[in-house]
Amino acid sequence: MIKKILNSNLLLYFGTFLSIVFGIFTLYTFSGTSFVQLNENNIQLLLIINISIICLLLFLIIRKLTVFFYKSKEITGLSTNLNFIKYFIFVTAIPSIFVAFFSLMLFNLGIEKWFDKKVNDVVNNSVEVARNYLEENQNSIKGEILAMANDLNRNFNLYSENKPLFQNYFDQQTRFRKIEESYLINKDGTLLFSASFNNKNNFIKPLKTFIDMAQNGQTILISDANKNQTNALVKLSSNENIFLYTIRYVDPETVNFLKKTGEASTFYYKLKSNSLGLQITFAVVYIVIVSSLIMLSSVYAINIANKISKPIIKLIFAAKEVSAGNLDVKLKHEKEDDDFKKLYQTFNIMTQEIQAQKNKIALSERYQAWEMVAKKLAHEIKNPLTPITLSLERIKDRYLKQINVDKADFENYLNIISRQVEDIGKLANEFSDFARMPNPIKKSNNLKKLIEDSINLYKLSEKQIIFNLDYKSNKEVFEFDLNQISRVLINVIKNSLESIHEKQELDKNLQGIIDISVENSNDFINIIIEDNGVGFKATPKDLITPLTTTKQHGSGLGLSIVSKILHEHGGDLNFIEKSNGAKIKLSIKIN
Repeated sequence: MIKKILNSNLLLYFGTFLSIVFGIFTLYTFSGTSFVQLNENNIQLLLIINISIICLLLFLIIRKLTVFFYKSKEITGLSTNLNFIKYFIFVTAIPSIFVAFFSLMLFNLGIEKWFDKKVNDVVNNSVEVARNYLEENQNSIKGEILAMANDLNRNFNLYSENKPLFQNYFDQQTRFRKIEESYLINKDGTLLFSASFNNKNNFIKPLKTFIDMAQNGQTILISDANKNQTNALVKLSSNENIFLYTIRYVDPETVNFLKKTGEASTFYYKLKSNSLGLQITFAVVYIVIVSSLIMLSSVYAINIANKISKPIIKLIFAAKEVSAGNLDVKLKHEKEDDDFKKLYQTFNIMTQEIQAQKNKIALSERYQAWEMVAKKLAHEIKNPLTPITLSLERIKDRYLKQINVDKADFENYLNIISRQVEDIGKLANEFSDFARMPNPIKKSNNLKKLIEDSINLYKLSEKQIIFNLDYKSNKEVFEFDLNQISRVLINVIKNSLESIHEKQELDKNLQGIIDISVENSNDFINIIIEDNGVGFKATPKDLITPLTTTKQHGSGLGLSIVSKILHEHGGDLNFIEKSNGAKIKLSIKIN
C-alpha cells in the first residue's frame, strides 16, 4: 500500500500543496497578519517545517525522475520524453532562480535599510520622546500632589475644628490643581474625605504595599495605561496616619500613541535581533516556492511528455512490426489529437499500399512462373499431339475396312481416343493463351454497354435464369481493354451459370438469379457478381491458382486468367463470403 502511494503522483501533489500553503503562511507570519506570534521559537519551527517539506519534495521528485530515467533506457522512444522534461525544467527553473535571486537581494537590501542608522535613530528618538513625555507628566503630577499636601498641612487645623470648611478647602485645592479625583485616607485605606470633578468618584483603595512605602516618606506614582490614569500617594506631615491620594486622567489618544510607540520599538528591536533568522527563513520560503515550481514543472513535463510521446512510441513499434514483415499492423486513432490522427491514418494507408504492392509483386511473380510452366506444358503437349492425330487418321483409313470382328467397338475406341486428343489440344491451347496473354491495350470504352452485351449473350439460351443489372456508378466510359474485360465478364458469368445448373440438378424448381451491380470506390470501379448457385467449393486463394479446379472437365485456368487480367488493369479479384451462392468483386482501376 505504501509503495503504491509512493509510486503515484498523489503524494507529490500533496507535498507541493503543503509547500505552497506553508510558504504563504510563513510570509503572513513575518508580515504580522498571521495568528501565530512572531518570535524566535516560531521562526525556528517554521524554518524546520519548510526545510522538511523541501526534503520531502526533493525525495519524491528525485525518486520519480530516477524511475522514469531507468525505464527510459529499457523502452524505445522515451528519449523524446527526456528531452521534453529537460526543456520544461529549464524553462521553469531559470526564470524562477533569477526571480528568487533578485528577490532575496532586494529583501536583504530592505533588511539593511530597515536596520540602518537613520531608522534606528528615528525609533530611538520616538521612544525617547515618549519617555520624556511620561517623565514630564509624572513630574507634573508629583509637583502638584506635593504642593497640595503642603497647603493641606498648613491648614490641617480646619480638619478638627470645622470639617465642612475643610471639605470646601479640599475641593478648592483639587479644582485649582486640575486633579480629577482627590481622597484623604488613613493608613488602613479607609476613605476620610473625597473631591471629584468628573462625576466618577471611582475610589479604590491603594494597595497596602503602596501605603507602607508612602508611610516611609516616599511619593508614590502609579500609572495605569489600561485606565488612562496616573495615581499619586503621599503622606501628610501634619498627621502621619493620613495620606493624600489623587487620580489624574491622561488623554486616551496620547496614551494610545505612547503604547504604540513602545510596541513598535519592541517589535523593531525584536526584528533587529532576529534579522539573520529572518533572512534565512525568507530565503528558505523562496527556495520552497522555487523548488515547488520546478518540481511541479517536472511532474507536468513527465505527464505532457508521456501524452505526446505515447503516440510516437506506438508509431515506432508499429514501424518495427512493418520492418519485420508484419503489414497487417493497424494504428487506432480514435482518441488521438488531429495531427497524430492524420499521421496514423497516413501510416495505415501506407501499410495498406505496401501490402497491396507486395501482393501485386507476388502475384506478378507467380503469374510469370505459371506463364513459363504453361508455355512449357503447351509446347510439350502440342508436339506429340500432331503425330498422334495423324497416326489415328491412318489407322482409321487403313485398318477400319479390314476388321470384321468387333468393328463397332474398334471404331468407338478410335472416336474416344480422338475426343481425348481433341480435349488435350484444347487444354494446350488454353495453356498457350495463358502464357501468351498480351499486355492490355486500354482504350476509351463503355463498361455498361459491355456488361449488357455479356448478359444478352446468355439471356436467350438461359430461360431459367434471371439477370439483374444495377449500374450505380456515374462512370460508364473510361479506358480499359475491351476484349480482356469482356473475357473476364463472360468467364465469371459462365461460372455462375454452371454453379446454378449444378444446384438445379438437385432442385428442379430453383429459380436461378444472377445480380450484377457496379459502383465507384475511390479510383476503382467495382463490379459485383452474385448468384444463388452451389457457391465456392474451394478456398478463394486456391481458386485463382492455375490448374486448380472443382469441375469435372475444368482446366483450372479460368479464374487465374480473370485475376491476371484484372491485375494488369491495376485491380483485383475478391471473393466475398455468402451463405447461399457465390459473390465475386471485380475491381478495375479507373486512372
